[in-house]
Amino acid sequence: MKLKQQIILLIALSLVVPALLITSISIYKIKSKADADIEQFRQDEFTKLKLYLKHITDIGYGIIEVNDKQEKDSLSQGSMEQCLAELAKIRFDKGEGYFWVTDNKVPYPTMLMHAEKPELKGQVLSDAKYNVEKSEGKNIYQVRAEQSNLQGDAYVEYIMKKPGTDEVTNKISYSRLYRPLGWIVSAGFYTDQIDAAVNAKKDALATQIRDIVIYIVSIALVILVIGLVGSFYFSKQLTNAILEMKEKLKELAQGRHVSQVTDHRKDEVGDMTHSLNDLVGGLQTYTAFAKEIGQGNLTQQFTPLSAEDVLGNELLVMRDNLHKAEKEKNLRDWANEGQALMGEILRRNNTDTKELSNEILKGLVKYLKVNQGALYMIGEDSNGEPQWMDLMATYAYDKRKFDQRRIDLGEGLVGQCVLERNTIHLREIPKNYINITSGLGHALPKTVIIVPLIHNEIAYGVIELASFEEFEPYRIQFIEKVAEGIASTISTVQTNEKTKRLLEQSQQMSEELKAQEEELRQNQEELQATSEQMRRRQVELEKENEKLKRAGQTNVSELQSTGPVELV
Repeated sequence: MKLKQQIILLIALSLVVPALLITSISIYKIKSKADADIEQFRQDEFTKLKLYLKHITDIGYGIIEVNDKQEKDSLSQGSMEQCLAELAKIRFDKGEGYFWVTDNKVPYPTMLMHAEKPELKGQVLSDAKYNVEKSEGKNIYQVRAEQSNLQGDAYVEYIMKKPGTDEVTNKISYSRLYRPLGWIVSAGFYTDQIDAAVNAKKDALATQIRDIVIYIVSIALVILVIGLVGSFYFSKQLTNAILEMKEKLKELAQGRHVSQVTDHRKDEVGDMTHSLNDLVGGLQTYTAFAKEIGQGNLTQQFTPLSAEDVLGNELLVMRDNLHKAEKEKNLRDWANEGQALMGEILRRNNTDTKELSNEILKGLVKYLKVNQGALYMIGEDSNGEPQWMDLMATYAYDKRKFDQRRIDLGEGLVGQCVLERNTIHLREIPKNYINITSGLGHALPKTVIIVPLIHNEIAYGVIELASFEEFEPYRIQFIEKVAEGIASTISTVQTNEKTKRLLEQSQQMSEELKAQEEELRQNQEELQATSEQMRRRQVELEKENEKLKRAGQTNVSELQSTGPVELV
């Protein structure tokens, strides 16, 4: 093969092979990182769904537990049937979610309540149509009963048709055993929304990778064409210089570290030498940058060869997108951890409103690392109408403040927040704001956020947080999300407290009725005793009268027998 042809071939190889090698390495690293991120995203979404499902089921479990205790304390019957009826009315997950309750008999439990299929009540769930458990195709009710009896609760994945469609969809349920009654309360969610989110993320990453490949191939083709044309016209005159460059290109083709060519020519050969040197430096820079990105160093600095360096700019875009994805993942992890923490606080403190308020505020202030906080709850008048807000808890510098205070609805920003039912975010704080409406102390914060506690379109109170740092949008979204769960728990606790007060009033009235019945019984016994005494007295008087009658008759007979009596 002639030197001219060799030069042309070597230039082609020196341009194509490194580009393909770098492209392959970069795409492999990018794809590996993207696959790992997608799998982690799937796991995060699935974990979040399981936590939410557990929280929902815990609410149903709490309702059963409260009603069972009330029935035992009041010695009344029928309370648990009413409890099942209340559970059957509850809906969540945009109306698709509901509760069902079975007993814990094995191998096949009996349905006690199914919110969507009330006709199943009382049926033993042994039908083969329930053999839809995902991993082994076992009876899902049997699996729930066995796992709940063993460990108290159970996550079960199974496959079933989505209501109203012929689409077979994966679904996950969470069951929890209430041992005093042997009841298993369950709830479930479809997981198709997770698959949709994962597919969307895959499509977005695939588009980015495809764009990078197109740019790399385009640049490689342009450089290859230029090199071939130049080598064809100047191969004869530039044989010696090209031979030197050939050796360098061979080294590049082998993937080795290549030093730059020393050349002082001012003609086109010199320009090619300079271009080759630029290419060597650029490829080394790309390789080093791709290596750092592949090792997870998403803060690695990189400067493109020029403003028109398409590959360099796309690598920067790739780095920024990966860094953004990692930041979003960290924010999701932070939000999930905070929601799990607040969920645990809400689950632990669901019997006393005051204690619940203090624990909620303490946990929220510490997790958000803000300076001060307050929690207000709406108070009701004797007719049950909301009229004011009571300060239930304050928190500042790790100390509780029990400064009781009442704010009318619509008074100040706190009262206005309840009326408008929207978050209020203050970035410019008036000097007298704290002393007038917040009750948070005397320091002037840099920013204040006021979030209403709303559940089922009913306002239960307000959370007010003050900080010397700005609230980022993701922190505000977290507070608003947590506020929904807090409002739901407050609603449940207030309902339980009202039920407890009514029960105590009922017990007090029952005791008063018993005391009145005892007093009436004693009065009746005294009346009976008095009546008996009067009856005996009447008998004695009758006997005395009888004696007197007989004595009178005897005296008359004696007078008649003695004849007339002489009167003196």
